Parts: sequence; C-alpha cells; structure tokens
Amino acid sequence: MSKSSYALKLMTLAVTTVASLLPIQATKADATFSEVNMVQTDVIAVSQTLPPLFGIPRFNLLVIEQIPGRNTCWQEVGENPTNVNLLLSNFDFTGHCRRATDANGYSIRYNGQDYGQSYILNLVESNGVLNLIGFNPNTNTRINIGTTTGMNGQPMKINLNPGWQLTKRAYQGKVLGHFYFSYQEPATTQNNTLPENNTLPDGNVRDIVAPSN
Repeated sequence: MSKSSYALKLMTLAVTTVASLLPIQATKADATFSEVNMVQTDVIAVSQTLPPLFGIPRFNLLVIEQIPGRNTCWQEVGENPTNVNLLLSNFDFTGHCRRATDANGYSIRYNGQDYGQSYILNLVESNGVLNLIGFNPNTNTRINIGTTTGMNGQPMKINLNPGWQLTKRAYQGKVLGHFYFSYQEPATTQNNTLPENNTLPDGNVRDIVAPSN
C-alpha cells in the first residue's frame, strides 16, 4: 500500500471515528446555555501549523482570551497574513490568559442555538489562505466562518467573516470558559438565502445559511 493511500485511509478513519462520537442532534441541555458578549480586541482565533502527517498539512485552531490588565498574551505582526506571536508561551499564563485548543473549549452557536455536537470546526487550505469551516459530517454541509489573509508556517490570525464574533458560554447567569464562534442573523435577512460572507471564494464546497442537525 502506498503512503498516500495509507494516509487517506488513516484520515478517513479519523474523521469517521470523530463523527461517530457526535450525536446527530443537540441535547436538551443545550437549550439551557446562553452566551455573553466579549470585547473582540480581548480575544483572538489563531491557526497554528502542526507537523505534517504523511506529507499532508495539518493545522490546529486556538482561541486565546486576554485578561485585562495582566501580561500580554499575544502580539499581532504584519498582514497578508497577520502573524501572531504567542507570548503566553513564554510565561505561566494562569491568571493572565485563557486558552482553548480543541472542541472541548469552543464550538459554533448560530441564531442562539448550539451546534457543537453536530458541527466540527476545521481549518481548510484554499487558494493560498486558510478558511475556518464548520463541517457537519452527517449532512456533509459546511459554513465558512473566517479566513486568514495569506499563508505561511507561522501562527496566523483568523479574521472572522462579517456577522461572526467570539462570545462566551453562560449557564444560569454564570460565565463559563467555553468560547462560541457566534452568528446572529439579522431579522431582515432571515429568508433562507445564503449570505455572501458565508461562501467560499472557490465555490468548491456546499455552503448553507444555517446549520442543520
């Protein structure tokens, strides 16, 4: 078996395994969660390059929150893309920064409903940029949430598309550590038409207005 064939089978197995652990529909408990807004300059979504697997590029999504008045957690440098110096790696960031590195720490919230149990957040390379995509493996549907403005091997800022923002999960008035990539559709556009800011430039994937379970 060639390395490329083996890598493809390995990736398929990984996706299948993850998908099998995700319930098709949100649980009733999701309805008890709310969200609170954040100062958007105090939080950032970052793409971090990982070592390739059998020559296939890999990326990890980080969300970092700056606690006001404490040590600086990151520094943005340049543009196209905007690189991110992860300053929190240089000190014990407890009490200074909050960080989420996987699906336990962030998910999608759309029009007030949680979709963390049905949509996987992926970073997908396309036309020289990385797109942050919400992917539902059960329905093969995708939402484009944000993008970098270029591509290199350094940590890069993900610019969220218009209408999207980072918020925090709350439960019975208590703010939790979980981050939302949140979109609230304006009432004037709730007509089942696809917002242009949620489409991919190359049009190679199926994009949708709202998530489906």
